[in-house]
Amino acid sequence: MDLYIDRDELGRGLARVQGIIERRSTHPLLSHVLMHAHDEQLRMTATDTEVAFIGDLAANVTKAGQLAVDAANLFQIVRALPEPTVQLTVAKNNRLEIQSGRAQFRLPGYAAEDFPPLPTFEVQGAARLTESVLRRLVEQTSFAIAVDDVRYGLNGAHLEEIEIEGTKMLRIVATDGHRLSAAQGPFEGELALTPRMLVPRKALAVLRKLLEGDEEEVEVGFGDGAIRLSRPEQTFWFRLLDGEFPDYNAVVPSENKHRALIRREELTSTLKRVGILVQDRARAVRFSFNESELEIEVQNVDRGEVRETVPIELQGGNIQVGFNVRYLGEVLSAQRGDRVVLELAHPLAPCLVHDPDDKGAFFVVMPMRLD
Repeated sequence: MDLYIDRDELGRGLARVQGIIERRSTHPLLSHVLMHAHDEQLRMTATDTEVAFIGDLAANVTKAGQLAVDAANLFQIVRALPEPTVQLTVAKNNRLEIQSGRAQFRLPGYAAEDFPPLPTFEVQGAARLTESVLRRLVEQTSFAIAVDDVRYGLNGAHLEEIEIEGTKMLRIVATDGHRLSAAQGPFEGELALTPRMLVPRKALAVLRKLLEGDEEEVEVGFGDGAIRLSRPEQTFWFRLLDGEFPDYNAVVPSENKHRALIRREELTSTLKRVGILVQDRARAVRFSFNESELEIEVQNVDRGEVRETVPIELQGGNIQVGFNVRYLGEVLSAQRGDRVVLELAHPLAPCLVHDPDDKGAFFVVMPMRLD
């Protein structure tokens, strides 16, 4: 293998695989990226056996070939190279030579035959939607997936097809039992979904980095226990978790007597300041909703006290509720509008959070008992 490639292009390609490689695996090649030079392009493949990525980069190939090298080391080297053009050459004993200006590196590698094979994939149904829509769905839901939680159905995101005003929608739902996020967007094609399909947290984290948020169309193909996402010069594959998501509709409140309209950025910045004194994350912060203002108050014997008010428009009478400020703050950060609505039936009922001008997502935050 011998080729010339743009340094920044190579760096972007390597950046895409950093979230996929498995650095602590007992299989050494799972921390490597397979590079295949052919037909004026450099193909990069990375996998941890549960997630896989294939990306093609433009290159001036003078000699075709393949080699697997440590992805993290190569990424750090490429980012530090002095010149905009990089030469990659496979030398004897599977050594990768990296030349840029006066800088020259040599990395040990493995033959392509030693790299873990990628699974076969038979498409049973495929949906098409824009990158911007899919990225929004991922951003508005992935944060709510349970972390290090093996509870049945909570360790992945749920996919389903719904219909709104005659338009087919892909909805993604995630929850950790403390908050729930749901976002939907239009698609064309077919969703081959089954009840026991959960998208892993890692897959959504990688997907968020891959999607650039433009109006290019991506295809989401569904296979037997796996999903493949295809976009120009890139293919992303991941296994689904076997688990059935709980009936989330049971916790989405529909009859709420109290409705508060608030400026989102103002509430978000207030929660950040209030959160400075919240040492115990399991401790409730007092939210007192009054006719024209929301009073947020923390009293901590060891760390101090804070009280701040936020202007609101309240319907349904005064109410006092306890919330985890981190959970509520993350829900607010996942939204994009200028305003946010908080709806409650009573102090211990789930709180429905949504943008009054956007029907593309809704959120639920569970309240906490006040001391």
